Amino acid sequence: MPVTSLRKTCVRPSEVAKIKSKIKIKIKIKIKIKIKIKIKIKIKIKIKIKIKIKIKIKSKSKSKSKSKSKSKSKSKSVYSGDDNV
Repeated sequence: MPVTSLRKTCVRPSEVAKIKSKIKIKIKIKIKIKIKIKIKIKIKIKIKIKIKIKIKIKSKSKSKSKSKSKSKSKSKSVYSGDDNV
């Protein structure tokens, strides 16, 4: 008879089971932390992109308002010149 037949099948000390379960829990916690960090990084990137878009829109609106004010001042000077003639 082989020696293995004398052993009980699927029996392990409860200490081993506790240790393995603790290891699994630690691994799950580490994975959750990594996921949370990745989510935070993605949110920060999205916020930065939104800020850049807002800055571009503001700069475009400022340049448009400047060009409009320049064109208005030019048109006013042309009209005032016609009145004198």
